[in-house]
Amino acid sequence: MKDLSYFSKESTIMNNNPEFESFLMQFDLFEKEQLDRSFFYARERRKTEIHGPVLYESKYSSFIPYDSQCNCEKEELYYQPCYQIETTNFHLINITVNCDIPIEGLPFTSDMLVTYDKMGNIIDYEIVGSGGDLLYYNIEFSTEKYEFVCTQYSFYNINSSPYTGKCDVSIYKVTINDNGTIDKEIIRNYTDNITLSID
Repeated sequence: MKDLSYFSKESTIMNNNPEFESFLMQFDLFEKEQLDRSFFYARERRKTEIHGPVLYESKYSSFIPYDSQCNCEKEELYYQPCYQIETTNFHLINITVNCDIPIEGLPFTSDMLVTYDKMGNIIDYEIVGSGGDLLYYNIEFSTEKYEFVCTQYSFYNINSSPYTGKCDVSIYKVTINDNGTIDKEIIRNYTDNITLSID
């Protein structure tokens, strides 16, 4: 169960509120009819930006959920804006979450889907996949507009060839519902020392 208590249910943020509008403007519009892998890419650097796009957590903390995956502290994470979709009932965005200096483990990046109502309140969020020296994931898209299957590989050791050796594998289906809630349904877990190599 996700803890959304950090976000006030009585928020007065309006869809035309400068703070929420400023946040949404950090994301490029996704103009394709169907979700594909490009929705999960960090957007291109804009002419006004010296470096790649970054979401400043100090400025937009009301709109960025904190997920304590890999036991990372909030201060260790930084965020990159990807793309946004506006539907009749909600806004859907993807944020790339990065941790370069974890207290435990290795650096990683994750894709986090977040939905907001028209008032700017968070409806739901979900980490859909993580990558790094020991982490790799693949997404397969379905004919349903807001549904896909993700396979997450978690390797045990770093080898001379990346993503080779023993690992755990989790396969799950992600569905963004009409009301903005996000379902992440485990299809199958493999935790019995699978050995494989991903090209």
